[in-house]
Amino acid sequence: MEILKDRYTITELSERLGITDHALRYYEKEFNLNIPKDSRGRRYYTPEYANIMFKIKTMRDDGLEIKAIRKILESENIISEPPPVVTNNGFNSLTPVRSEEAILEIKNFFNEFGEQLTRNFSTELNSAKDQIKNEINKTKLELGACMDNNLRKIESKLDKHFENIDRSIGMWREKNKRSFFSRLSRAISRRKTI
Repeated sequence: MEILKDRYTITELSERLGITDHALRYYEKEFNLNIPKDSRGRRYYTPEYANIMFKIKTMRDDGLEIKAIRKILESENIISEPPPVVTNNGFNSLTPVRSEEAILEIKNFFNEFGEQLTRNFSTELNSAKDQIKNEINKTKLELGACMDNNLRKIESKLDKHFENIDRSIGMWREKNKRSFFSRLSRAISRRKTI
């Protein structure tokens, strides 16, 4: 996102990103972002936070879940991972999660992410394949219509050509017929005179 200011109010940033103020507050809560506030207690977004919100919005537009976006932003060190909360007998504590559990969670995340990516890719691929098929069919129809049109033009030209040939042959026959009869009558009249 192109940053034009040193700070944005929540309304300015929401208009710039095309989302609601509520969505920005929701992202702030979900991603544990400490958005600074001015002396009157109103939020303002620095260029860094504006870019984070832009990345979140872009990934949401691409269909990623909040959990997946959080993992991506954490892996890029854009946001920090909050300490895990482990529930024991209904009590919350800030006991760190064992590393094996964390590894398993990461594996599960990447498996889910891979499946989602595969589904999205498959959907896009099928959509592109359908578009290509439609374009090919459309082109076939256009080519068929063009061929039919050209065939009709050629047939029309050939019909005219053969009509001209028939007319020429007819005129030649008529001319030769007259000259044949003229020659025959001259030959007969010459014999009579002999």
